[in-house]
Amino acid sequence: MTRRQAEKNATRARQETTGQPYQAALKDLRDERLAHREGAISQPPWAPAGDGPVPSELSGLVRFHADVICRYLNDAIHRARYTSLPFYEWQRMTLYHLTDALEHLNLLIGTVTAYLQEQRVAPGQIRSHLQVSSDNAVQAFITPSAVAHLAGLTGKTSTEGRPSVWHNVGASIADGTGWACPEREDALEAALAALYGNHPDDEQAFDNLPAPLKERALALNELLRTFTDPPSTT
Repeated sequence: MTRRQAEKNATRARQETTGQPYQAALKDLRDERLAHREGAISQPPWAPAGDGPVPSELSGLVRFHADVICRYLNDAIHRARYTSLPFYEWQRMTLYHLTDALEHLNLLIGTVTAYLQEQRVAPGQIRSHLQVSSDNAVQAFITPSAVAHLAGLTGKTSTEGRPSVWHNVGASIADGTGWACPEREDALEAALAALYGNHPDDEQAFDNLPAPLKERALALNELLRTFTDPPSTT
């Protein structure tokens, strides 16, 4: 993708989010980039990532989007296996579900990446984390939606005329209200741990979970073993 095309795509995305005319959205986007470049000159040197605790808002961010992504993947699986749709309807609906899941995955990656940049994590370290070779590939993840999402998540005021949907979703993730559903996210975490946690071969597989989730994961693991264990020959 050329730089011009990338700018057009970013401008259209801002239009959809803010409802601005194209030229106004383009001007705001260029003004933000100029301010970012000018601010970067006075920033302190890049620093390695810290070894402190993971910010709670980032943990909540991952849980929220994992929940939504799994829901879309579940819908795609069921379209593929358990519905008698004509092929045209199958391809249309399955790709809808998969691209919706991809949108959330890209937004999640972009929001975390934008947070790391705000924390002055070294560019080379971010490239390594994202498994990409260029800063352009890194920036491709940081869309206007990701920036707005991070602002809402971290309690910052929207820079737009009115908060965008993704700004509001970010705020609700931080508060555990609105779009977020901590109870369902807990259920998903316990189910995924039970499915992939390698228990009972590893008796400490669930020790990282809070006690209520560990109890649920152990119960689910026992149930799931009836599906995953090989049939008895005795």
